[in-house]
Amino acid sequence: MKIVTYDSLQAEHAWMIVSDQLQQRNNMLAKSISHMERNQNELPMASRLIILRYHLKMSLRQLTQDARQQKQKIERKNQLAEQWMHVHQLFFLLRQIDNELGRATVENNILRSWLESVEGRVYRSALVHLN
Repeated sequence: MKIVTYDSLQAEHAWMIVSDQLQQRNNMLAKSISHMERNQNELPMASRLIILRYHLKMSLRQLTQDARQQKQKIERKNQLAEQWMHVHQLFFLLRQIDNELGRATVENNILRSWLESVEGRVYRSALVHLN
């Protein structure tokens, strides 16, 4: 039987927020890749974004797998700490993706102007929710 506490609900809420943010970044990367692939001159940037998206997916898969394995091994009293550790790992991945995407937009005017046109609708910061 799993005991639900306010602290565990907070951790679950933080996990939902950071997961949503990572999914938004994945979608944004997919759309950015499609946009960049339309122009032959932008294929190197599209390749860079593909690698970034691959890093996001593989890191997320590994973190999730690790969390599932840990969940079976940990004691109930350490469960909340493990939950928060997983949230913070996901948040670190989110920041890595944002940093790399930010670098790419500084280097590429076409990507920057396209992202600015869609950014207001999709690209929110999770910092407010996780701090």
